[in-house]
Amino acid sequence: MKIDWRRVFFFLGAAIVSVWCGWHGQPLIHESDNARSMITDVFSILAGFLMTVLTLLIEPKPTAKIWREAASKKTTFVNRIVRYKWLFMLYLSVLGMVFAANLLSKSEDCAEILVWLERAYLSLATLAFIISLMLPNQLMQLQVSRYNEMIEEKKKPDSEPK
Repeated sequence: MKIDWRRVFFFLGAAIVSVWCGWHGQPLIHESDNARSMITDVFSILAGFLMTVLTLLIEPKPTAKIWREAASKKTTFVNRIVRYKWLFMLYLSVLGMVFAANLLSKSEDCAEILVWLERAYLSLATLAFIISLMLPNQLMQLQVSRYNEMIEEKKKPDSEPK
């Protein structure tokens, strides 16, 4: 298995920034129902968008003529789907934690738990947002790759109409 160090460093940098934002942003979000509502709205929309993208764009196309070519494309396809699955789970985790924080905000007994829950969901929300910034570029690369495959397929002499 080959490690993509660029992705590893990007994720580590995003995680560090996210933890910092969660820690220092918690006092700002603690008293703001509007901020929690906005996070809920944004991540609900992002989750819906990601599911739409997965449904419409991430469909395997049987363009490969040789089984080894298809097998190599399958690995890339599966890796991409797994990354999108984890991003979707991150969105749902943020939504679940915001929901739990909304419930705990009504209780005086859970003040310390609420503070840590707010730090956690704000950190995860920041991480999910940073990772989501890469999504448009990934989708563009996917479509360009498909378009290039289609062009190469049309160039082959045996694919001419009979």
